[in-house]
This record gives sequence, C-alpha cells and structure tokens, in this order.
Amino acid sequence: MTDGDPTRPGSDAERRPTPSAETAAPARRQRDPFLDNARGLLITLVVVGHTLECFDGKNVFLGGAIHTWIYSFHMAAFVAISGFLSRSYRNEPRQVRRMLTSMAVPFLIFQVLHEFGRMLLLGQEFHLQLITAAWTLWFLLALLMWRLVTPVLRVLRYPLVFAVAIAVIVPLDADLDSTFTLGRFFSMLPFFVLGLVTTPERLEKLKAMPHRWIGAVVLVLVLAVSFATHERFSVAIFFLRSNYDNGPYGTATSIVMQLLVLAAGMIGTVAFLLVTPRGQTIWTALGTRSLTIYLLHPLVLLPFRYAEEPFAWAESWWAPIPVVLIGLAITAVLSRGIVATATRWVTDPPIGNLFVRPDQPDQQAPARRVGT
Repeated sequence: MTDGDPTRPGSDAERRPTPSAETAAPARRQRDPFLDNARGLLITLVVVGHTLECFDGKNVFLGGAIHTWIYSFHMAAFVAISGFLSRSYRNEPRQVRRMLTSMAVPFLIFQVLHEFGRMLLLGQEFHLQLITAAWTLWFLLALLMWRLVTPVLRVLRYPLVFAVAIAVIVPLDADLDSTFTLGRFFSMLPFFVLGLVTTPERLEKLKAMPHRWIGAVVLVLVLAVSFATHERFSVAIFFLRSNYDNGPYGTATSIVMQLLVLAAGMIGTVAFLLVTPRGQTIWTALGTRSLTIYLLHPLVLLPFRYAEEPFAWAESWWAPIPVVLIGLAITAVLSRGIVATATRWVTDPPIGNLFVRPDQPDQQAPARRVGT
C-alpha cells in the first residue's frame, strides 16, 4: 500500500480475487488514478488553505474569497472519498493493524511534535494534549472513529438520512466541543456516509458522465458566490466543529445554515469529482502520498502560524497570489518520494503486529459449498 494511506481499509491483497485454474491473480492490484488524482488535488487545496491562514492572506479580499471557496467543499470531498474507500472495513485484524499504523499511532506522534513546536516557538511549557487534536490532526482522529462505526452504518436501512439527522441534532447539545473532535465527527458524518453508500458502479457512472463541464461551471459559480458573500459571514461555518450556541445565529437559523453547509459540501464534492482527471497526471503521485503531505505540512507552517509579528506585505491586495504559490511549493516538495521514504517511520510506523494478533483460520470466510 503506497504511503500507508489511511483512507484504504486494508492491504491490496484483501481486494484481490481468488486465483482459479483458469486465471491467476496479479501480484498487486493497480491503483485507480482517478481517486489518487482527486486526493492529490484535494491535499493541494488543504495546504494552500492552511498557508493562507498562516500568512494572514485570508484577511484581504482576494485571499478571503479563495479561502472560503476552498473550505466550502474540499474537506467534504476528502471525507466522502475516505468513506468510499472504507466500504470493505469489517474490523478484521489486518484492517485494525492498518488503522493503528496509519491513524492512531501517527496521531499520537504528531500530537507530541505539535506541542514541542508550540513550546519552542511560543516559549510555553510542554503540555501534552491527547483528547483535543492539534490543528490539522482532527481528521485522523475523526477518520479513526468513522472507520470504527462503519460496520454499524452499513447495516442501517437509510444511513444517509440517519447521518444528516445526527449532524443536525447533535449540535443542539451546548457541551459539544472539540473534545475527541466530536463536533466534526458528528457534523461531517453525512459526507463519510455519502462515500460509504456510493457503489463502484455509481462511481463509474459519474466518471463516464459526458457533461463533465457541469462540474467546472458549479465550482466557478461557487467561487463567484465566495467573492460576493465571504465578507458577510465567517468561513468557520464550514468547519462544522462546534455546537449552535457558539455560532452567531439563533438555533433555528443555525439548523438551516447547517443543512445548507451540508448541501453545499455534497454538491461541491460531486462537482469536484466531475472535473477530476481520469488517467495518470501530475496529481496522481500527490494522491498516493497524501498522508505524508497532510501530516508534514503543518510542521513546515508552524513558524509562520506562531509568528509574533504579522507579515506587513500580507495586507496587500496581491498578497494571496505569492501565498498560494508558497502553498503549491510546499506541496510539491513534500510529495517527493525521498520525503515519503525518509519520514515513513513516523507517518506510517510498521508496529501494528505489536498490538494486534494475527488472523486466525476460523476468522476466514468459510468455503462456499457446492450445490447449494
């Protein structure tokens, strides 16, 4: 598995057909470049969005519009793709090992690294946080929990309706906060379930859709809306991380806004997938190393995030342009194979066998009986 990708539930071996007398299974199933292209584009948007934040580029008109546009759909699409790639999760030992090595252990390692960064850059005492995810690490923790509840979600009659109801009802609890990233776990659950209920056949129909230009039109319209409205509301409504009481609206309005944000994320996800390239592109390699980029780019940006003095040039109208280029450069450097290889011991430590027992023969699927 390339890059220890947390959005893939198990090894390629679990998805190979059983060899028969007529045909032999390939040594390794070929990855779908479409999904890797999608994740390559999305991880680039993630880095650009965080770079805009760290350089205060979102505080000027151009940067604010770009930042709002990115957040209106990019994490929704990322979570939906994660849901699609979690369809085969059954809590089997090999799958649990993958969760430990690509989600749980990297979460703990990078929590420590983030706290060391705060200590060194801000002069604070080291204070380890384990129940509140540091900055970008919420995704690993939320994905870990979504993956664990996947077997339950799969047996529901109407899982997407259930997920939307949960996303709307749970923020009514005034105590909902960032503890164990529960706010995002519940509020972004519909995006995960959207991917979970998407079958390969439906995805193929989407990929084969002849009018792909519709996706580009939708994304351009969303960008235009962002330019026209981003100064009238906070981009935080797209973060989906807290209860309604912490928002600027009343309860009734907050529920409507929650539904609109969920709808915008789903529409943006479909539009984004429509314009995603189908074959091998420069984005394919980025997609295969999306976990490395996701984990490492915040460490690169921490000195700018905690800078005591803001960058004077960042207040210029043109500032978002070089900031976006900086984000693209960070993505390009972190996507290099040498970086993934050199950091794999922290981004995908091979220690799953230390915690999970090996597969037992009685856990394998029973052989199909002939004549029944």
